[in-house]
Amino acid sequence: MRKFTLKKSLYRNQIIVGYILILPALLFFCVFFAYSLVQAVHYSTLDWDGVTQQVYVGFQNYIDLFRDSVFWKAFINNVFYTIGILAFGVLPGLVLAYVLSRPGIRGRTIFRSAYFFPRIVSAVVYGAVWKWMYDPRNGLLTMIIDFFGGNGSDFAITGNVNTAMLGVTITGGWTYFGFCMVIFIAAFMGVDLELEEAARLDGASKWQMFYRVTLPQIKPVINTVLIYTVIDCFKVYDLVLVMTSGGPNDSTQIMTYYIYKQAFTFNKFGYGSAAAILLGLFMVFFTVVYNKLIGKEED
Repeated sequence: MRKFTLKKSLYRNQIIVGYILILPALLFFCVFFAYSLVQAVHYSTLDWDGVTQQVYVGFQNYIDLFRDSVFWKAFINNVFYTIGILAFGVLPGLVLAYVLSRPGIRGRTIFRSAYFFPRIVSAVVYGAVWKWMYDPRNGLLTMIIDFFGGNGSDFAITGNVNTAMLGVTITGGWTYFGFCMVIFIAAFMGVDLELEEAARLDGASKWQMFYRVTLPQIKPVINTVLIYTVIDCFKVYDLVLVMTSGGPNDSTQIMTYYIYKQAFTFNKFGYGSAAAILLGLFMVFFTVVYNKLIGKEED
């Protein structure tokens, strides 16, 4: 009986110590996230420029947002950017990781480091570099086209409303595929090669072994990367700021830059807060729905 009481007391003390250890992190969370979130929700119900008297308007900011064509344009551009990053970043990273994870590949470490390098460069730096590459006057793309006898000045990618978002998306994908490659390589290195060998002996092609045998083994990693990618794409800001500043004619306007302009350029803090709350709700909705769909597939 005494031994049982001692174990119970020790277990209780461990729980108490555990709560004490997480208390600093919990305090920081409450101050820098929970409190800020409550304040943002409060500001979203106000008509306030940050200086004058606050005016309570209820849900009027949200109603105005749903009527704002630029808001929806920014949202659609973000969806386009996300799809582009999946095509130019995640998919190439997956294929490249599969190739580099195969047995007998020499120089794996060198290739992995070289492809991952763009990810550690600041978005301000590579955004400025790609902006110069797209420059129709003396950019690298213009020089290449002129070298082959064309007129490079006609290809103003970031200056054309029809191609500006594509140019920004290609730049983002160029930096993102190395990040995906490193994660997928770690996943591929843990697959069971005996299953692939068994499939090969049964007459499966390389594509069938990749799609039917290898990919299902890393499906949890793929799902995690997809969720992270969507959230990360809707948080992009600095790349657009450096390359286009949302132009031309709002063709590269995205959610985070739209929120920034409303709050800190037009001094509409309530309106910008409402847009930020809607963006956060969309992220939560997407994550919950995607996880539900994954759960149904696994069942």
